[in-house]
This record gives sequence, C-alpha cells and structure tokens, in this order.
Amino acid sequence: MQDNDLLASSAMYLHGKVNLELALLMILPGQDQTLRDMLGAHRPGHGLAGAFYTDPDIYALDVAAIFERQWIFAGATCEIPKPGSFITLTIGRSPVIVLRDRGGEVRAFFNTCRHRGFKICDAAKGHTPALICPYHRWTYRLDGTLANAKHMPADFDPAAYSLVPVHTRVVGGTIYICLADEPPDFAPYQDAMVRQLAPHKLETAKVAFEADLVEYGNWKMVMENSRECYHCATGHGELMRTFLDIYDFANPQDSQPIQDYWNKWDAAGYESRISEGPNYRAARLPLTGSSKSITMDGKPAVKRPLGDAPPDAYGSLRWVHYPSTFNHCINDYTVLVRMLPVGPEETLVTTKFLVDAEAVEGVDYDLDTLTKVWTVTNDQDKALVERNQIGVRSSGYRPGPYSPSLEAGIIKFIDWYRTKLGEYLERAH
Repeated sequence: MQDNDLLASSAMYLHGKVNLELALLMILPGQDQTLRDMLGAHRPGHGLAGAFYTDPDIYALDVAAIFERQWIFAGATCEIPKPGSFITLTIGRSPVIVLRDRGGEVRAFFNTCRHRGFKICDAAKGHTPALICPYHRWTYRLDGTLANAKHMPADFDPAAYSLVPVHTRVVGGTIYICLADEPPDFAPYQDAMVRQLAPHKLETAKVAFEADLVEYGNWKMVMENSRECYHCATGHGELMRTFLDIYDFANPQDSQPIQDYWNKWDAAGYESRISEGPNYRAARLPLTGSSKSITMDGKPAVKRPLGDAPPDAYGSLRWVHYPSTFNHCINDYTVLVRMLPVGPEETLVTTKFLVDAEAVEGVDYDLDTLTKVWTVTNDQDKALVERNQIGVRSSGYRPGPYSPSLEAGIIKFIDWYRTKLGEYLERAH
C-alpha cells in the first residue's frame, strides 16, 4: 500500500506513539476500501498479494485483527507445575505473564504494572511468590491483586489497580490465552482436543528442551510453510524417513494402513478420527514402515512412554490451531511449536519438547536423539521461509495457485485469515 497517510498512521503505531485502535480510526474510508478491495480481489485457491506479507500497515492490522482477538497458544501446564511458577511471552505489542496462583489455577495477566506501565517480569520463565515491579516496587499477589504500593495518598484504593487479566483456557495440558475483551468461542476446539489429547497425558510431562528460532519471514509465510508437505520430499529428507505424508490428510479413508491404525485407537476406547473446525484440525497418522518414533533412525527417543498409546500403534497426533501453533504427540514424546509475529517480516518460532516427568536425561533419553530431526527440520524451514519471503518481496511476484491436494491446508488457512481480517474491518468501520 502506498498511501502516505496510512503509512504514517502505521508508523505511529509501530513506534508506540498511539493506541492501535486509534490508528485504525485514522484510516480514511477510501483507505479502508483499498484493503477491502485487496481482500475482494483475491482469487480462490491462490496465494495472497505480496503486500500481505510485507506491508507494515497490514502487519499492524494482523496484530489487531488476529493476534489481539483470537486464542493464542501460550505453552503447556507442566511448565508451571506449582503456585508461583510462570512463563512469559509477547503477543504483538503486548507482554503477557502466565502463572499458577496459590490455589493451583492457571491465570494470565498483561505483564504491565498499573503504576507507570513498566514491564514487571523480564524472565522467560521462573518461580516467584509475588509479582514485584522492579521500577517502584509495586507488588501484586499471584491472583493479580495489588498487595503493596508505597507512598500513595490516603484515598488510594489498591482494589482499583489489579493487574489487567487475560482470558485463559486449559485443554489437555496446553494453555491458550486471548487478549480481547470478548474472546471468540473456545468450546468447539476445547471439546475436540479434550478427546484427542486424553491418552497423551501432557499434564504428567516436563519440558526436556526448548529452543527459539527467529525466521525472517511474515507470520503467514511461516504458517503456510507448516501447512503443506508439498516441499517435504526435497526439503525434509530427515523428517520423511518416519513421517507419513498423505496430502494434508485429505483422503485418509482411502489408506488401509491409516484405517488399521485408527482401528487400534478405537479398540482402546480413544478418539481416532479427524477433528476439524474453521481454525483447527487434528488427525492421528501412523509412522512409515517399522518406525516407532520420529527420530533419525525411527527408534524411540525416550524409554518411558508419554501417555497410553495402544500396543503396536506407532504414529502421531498432528494438530494445528490458527494462528499460532502446530504440534505432534508421538508415543514417547510431544513436540509443541508456537509462532508469534515480531515484525512485518519476522516471526519467533518456539519449539518445546515434552517427555514423561519421571524420565531422566542420560538414562531414559538423550537430548540429541530427541531433538535432532526437529532441529534439522526447523533450520530447513527457516531457510525455505526466508527465501520465499525474498521472492514475495519482489515487484515481479504474482500470486500463484495452490495444489488442491498437496496444499489444502494452506487454502483453508488463507480463507480463515481473509475472513477474520474482513470481519475486523467491518467492525472498525
């Protein structure tokens, strides 16, 4: 987009000079129509226009319309095992702290002091008996209420200055948060994933390893790359030694190995079929050949299983939830991937490896064996995304068609994204 006024309003947002909602109100009707026209001009089954991957204004809208309004994957409950345990993350412009309070409840708050707005906690994770702002020592209990604020006047009411809460949901040992005042309905996804995650017992896990990787590509580029395996045969040789690729799970009913695998889960009394909604999809798929885990040699990475898979049912539960996560539960470990936008062409990808809480490193598992395939795959994806971003940035880029069979997952994601952005523009004007 080339309109100077719109670029100026976006620049003000990116430098924190105005509230994003106010910046959106500065968009003139004609400028708003330009965005609507861009969405309306999209050819079904094709990629987005280049500006959707590069333009700062559209990135600002993505933060407001998607990441500040949808449910975002935060982490796993095993990361905060006891009262005072916490993790932090940043969603767009907003730092958030997720913790377990003294009653054992999982809570989330904007990581911003009610005094002067100072970021309270700078650590990625840890344990604390209270939240103490380092600037002026305002102190908050684990339920977010203000416990102490020195040198304030006699009529100061601490009850009026609790931390601002963030909506929180827990499902099957995973945590989701939403920054919106009125979050979208989480129930359909929660109902589906309670059933799908039940045998994997993520609540009894621990994080064996965690890694951050910055990919210099737009967050949608990162999500698209994760939603297809068109590139896997040539791009992920190590992963494909064990990973079954069936065209985005489009026709699993036509595969006898998949039907046999599902029958084993049915016989064990667990959910076996695909669960799907507008912003999620979960499916169980067997591994290739005699593979028993997603490792370099197909052998288990962890001696102690994570959860209760049926005997001889070696495979993975693969699931995605827009806009921020895709994951794999294997019989011996789980890998959780979170994607958060950092800038118009920059995305933070965090990978967490979960094993049984009683598993001992060096005895029950070796970190290199556990992480090697995914570390190699993540590095490969980073290279692919960044090269793709360079090409899309070109003035010669023209959106091409997706493969209906091999890239059905991208088509679904793009349709969802366009719908949410359009709904937000309708609400804003």
